[in-house]
Amino acid sequence: MPIIESLPETPLVIDTDIFTHLKNKKEYVLKNIAIYQSNTKQYPAITSITVFEAIQGIESEVAKHKITPQEAIFRRQTIDVLTRELQVLPFDQKAAEITAYIFPRLSQSDRNKHWRDLFIIATVFAHNYGLASQNKKDIELISQHLPESHKYLRIALWRP
Repeated sequence: MPIIESLPETPLVIDTDIFTHLKNKKEYVLKNIAIYQSNTKQYPAITSITVFEAIQGIESEVAKHKITPQEAIFRRQTIDVLTRELQVLPFDQKAAEITAYIFPRLSQSDRNKHWRDLFIIATVFAHNYGLASQNKKDIELISQHLPESHKYLRIALWRP
């Protein structure tokens, strides 16, 4: 199986769903981060793709006139505060190579639907981290196409 449970000492990246809940100060995320910090003495990381998704979500709402530019500034400030506390892992050449391997092995529908997840998972692999997420099904879909050099992904399922 390409997915295994993360160990308490596994360095983790939080997926976009967890990052969104962290921004909203959901109790289960705060609790899991406290446990993680107790085990590792550090904050979890996020990927540059998660930062993209968070900012793009705000800009999409502004473009559709769902929020005001002033509300967008407030939301961006929240992201800025969090990204100063969390290490942001870049989508680098190694992540690009992993993505290039997996991408053509997904169906067209899965590529269209899960490309962001793929970029996040590739970044996690490239930096030798595990992934904290609620999204096991999509992670399993992508992980079944891992290259031989990356036999499994360590995940931590953080749920309310």
